[in-house]
Amino acid sequence: MQKKPLTGLFRDNPETPEGKYLVKRRDGTVPKWPSFVLGAADPLAVIALHAYATEAARIVTEEPDRAARMGLTMEFSERIHGLADEFAEYRKARGEGDPGMGRHRKDDPATVAEMRKGMSA
Repeated sequence: MQKKPLTGLFRDNPETPEGKYLVKRRDGTVPKWPSFVLGAADPLAVIALHAYATEAARIVTEEPDRAARMGLTMEFSERIHGLADEFAEYRKARGEGDPGMGRHRKDDPATVAEMRKGMSA
């Protein structure tokens, strides 16, 4: 495969409408909703995780009833901030990925067939 820049998400490409990643739960089922996968090599993932954690903390502080319904706690927010730090350390040690690049691996037909059953990322 030739590595070239994407013009959108993998799911936007008619050749790969099932997306880039297969997201599975621990029980082996594939969620029916759209997903977006963040990896430690992605230089923007740290920003996204910190924003997520900050919003979770805001909800806990300003909307406690909503936080309770969502299962959000300050400890959860702090752990997401910690995960962002782990991602940054990974990139520091191993280098940045290239999230805007197209396909550069050979597809596994069995995985792609499973991706087509659900809303892969």
